[in-house]
Amino acid sequence: MRKTFVSVLVLLLAAVLVLTACGGTGNTTAESNTNNSTATNNNPSAVAEDEPVTIIIANGKGELTALYEQAAKDFMTENPNITVEVHTGAVGDSLSVLDRLTSSGVVVTLAMVEPNGVLEKYKDFGIDLSGERWVEETNDAIKNAEGTIVGFPFSIEGFGLVYNKQVVENAVGGSFDPFSINTRDKLIALFDQLQASGVQYPVAYQTEGWSVSNHYSSQFLNQAEDPNSIVNQLKAGTFDLASNEVWNGYYDTMDLLASEQYNKYGERPIGQYYDDAHVSVGKGESAILFNGNWAFDSLQAVAGDSFGFIPVPVDNNPDNPLNNKIVAGPTNIYIINKDATPAQQEAAKKYLNWLVYDEVGQDWLVNKAQVISAFKNNPHKVTNPLGAAIAVAIAQGKTMPFSTNYIVPGDWFSILGPEVQQYIDKRKSREDLAQAIQSYYTSN
Repeated sequence: MRKTFVSVLVLLLAAVLVLTACGGTGNTTAESNTNNSTATNNNPSAVAEDEPVTIIIANGKGELTALYEQAAKDFMTENPNITVEVHTGAVGDSLSVLDRLTSSGVVVTLAMVEPNGVLEKYKDFGIDLSGERWVEETNDAIKNAEGTIVGFPFSIEGFGLVYNKQVVENAVGGSFDPFSINTRDKLIALFDQLQASGVQYPVAYQTEGWSVSNHYSSQFLNQAEDPNSIVNQLKAGTFDLASNEVWNGYYDTMDLLASEQYNKYGERPIGQYYDDAHVSVGKGESAILFNGNWAFDSLQAVAGDSFGFIPVPVDNNPDNPLNNKIVAGPTNIYIINKDATPAQQEAAKKYLNWLVYDEVGQDWLVNKAQVISAFKNNPHKVTNPLGAAIAVAIAQGKTMPFSTNYIVPGDWFSILGPEVQQYIDKRKSREDLAQAIQSYYTSN
């Protein structure tokens, strides 16, 4: 009987040990799964390297549509486990491709937006990119209000007075230094030389809202070391535009550019002149237009590659830094969606690193897309002469911040653009324009 009892007791103890062991194994597995899940969600790099994943990229530069498709193909060739779907907005489309996709329920993985959008409209969209390797290669990463890096600078762009080198050099009788035009009087003298050489209208001044408002009319913000300080004063109603010398100075120069004396469209300054202006300057019928490096494709289609940038003079002080620099800075920023899966986020990071470090990616960015790289390690230089002029100006310290990055471009286009156009058309006074800009800021 005792032997039987002992045997039963041994069996019971064994069963308990087995159950305990099973229970312990079960708890360890559950904890391990929980930890692995947490690690995967918080650390995308924990995702398996060969796990198939699809990412959706929303690109904002419509003029590069075909090139984006090629970049995706090149990237997928090197990363066969990643499928890239590229969606690119049309040039001039007022509704961004990101907004269009999002409104239809698509979760975009990687989105290209303007710097202001990163900090305002899409400030809750992206993830922290501070720990990414490429951060050490650029001075143009976009930080949020807390100082966290949230934006990858895809491109550097700039704008100023685009000029046809051959026409200008013919007028001045030899080589021409664009930075020698560092006062308004010197600009007038150049216009007079051009007319004397046979160029009836030296300027082809296009007056689309985005050009005269978003770009041209934002330049006065650069009178402060931090353009945001001017914006904050405008919002507070403490910045008096009407009495500000720099703000007035830019419009004095605008009056010159749009004048009947020098402007091809001076008799009817408001119109759809974009294409005609490029043809006129490209052919050498006119010599100067206000635009950015993105204008080269239109100019190249007409006349080749002999173009550069002249600063926009704001007064007659040759020592004024604003007279000696062109505007340049990051304009298209990639952000990674915090709502994308960890695997998608990791794939998007690989794509960004591919643009910075991979030889094919570096070549595509600069040589194929003709984008001025924001990354110091890229060995290539753009051959687009307007892009090259910006790169040289950056290297020589002859640039100031891209002022459009400090405004809301959509508002300046739709709300303030018509105000600037009415000023150019002499239907509103400069005081009216100042009031319109101030009212926009204080009411928003």
